[in-house]
This record gives sequence, C-alpha cells and structure tokens, in this order.
Amino acid sequence: MKNYIHLIVVCLLVVSCGTKTVVNKEMVIKESQSMAAKTDTNKNLKEIKTEGALTDKEGFKDIGTFKYSEFYDEKTNEILKIKNVETTDKTITETYYFEDNNVYLIVSESSQKPTKKIYVHRGKIVSNENTNLDEQQLLLDKAKRFQKSFKKNH
Repeated sequence: MKNYIHLIVVCLLVVSCGTKTVVNKEMVIKESQSMAAKTDTNKNLKEIKTEGALTDKEGFKDIGTFKYSEFYDEKTNEILKIKNVETTDKTITETYYFEDNNVYLIVSESSQKPTKKIYVHRGKIVSNENTNLDEQQLLLDKAKRFQKSFKKNH
C-alpha cells in the first residue's frame, strides 16, 4: 500500500513540475496577422455602427466624436472585430481582433504617431510595437469594455 502512495506522489510531482510549453512569439505574430487579414476580408460579417460625442472628464464639454463598428458572425453571435475611431484635435483608429471571445491583436493608428500593435496569446501580451506598459493596459482594458458591451447587447 505504501508503494502505491509513493508512486502516486512521484507521479503528481512529475506532472506538476513537467516542462512548460514556451510560446513561440514569431508564430503568434504570424498567426495573428493571418487571422486578422482573414477577418478583414470576410464580407459575411454583420456590422453594427455606433456614434457619439466624446466629452471631457466631467462629462459636460464636447471635445470630439467617436464612431465604432462591431463586426460579428451572425450565426454564432461571436464578435470578431471592433473598430473604434476617436476624433478630437487628432484622429485615432483602434482595431481590436477577437477569436473564441479573446482579444488576440490590437492595432492603434494615429496620423501623428507610429502604428501601435499588441499581440495577445491566452490573455497575455506576447509582443508589442511602439507601446509602453500604460498604453498596453489601456488598450487591453478598452478591448474588454467593448467586448463586454457587445455581449450585453447580444
């Protein structure tokens, strides 16, 4: 009986301390770009547009406008892409790509700054271009808010 307990303990140790798979950054980037291109060319997606005013922090003064479009599969009701355009004294276009209810790519473009990209795998940032930690967190939080809003309305 003791031998069985020892065998179970050893097996549990081996399984729990086993090798962890390392995410191949280049593969994630390539797959993300491929999936995004496929989503961008998919003409069968349903699009819902929302427009409104951007206000100051107090919510009283209009400082610009926003327009965002939600692209989703009407059959499965799965969100695949959200494109958000905010216009103040500058225009920022953010595109969020989703698969299986998880964001995998965020692209932020502005005429005044280089394009920012964030590649996400299983909820963790794998790679980024032209972003700092605060921007990464801001864009991830926005992706979650947009996704939550979509789920609430569908």
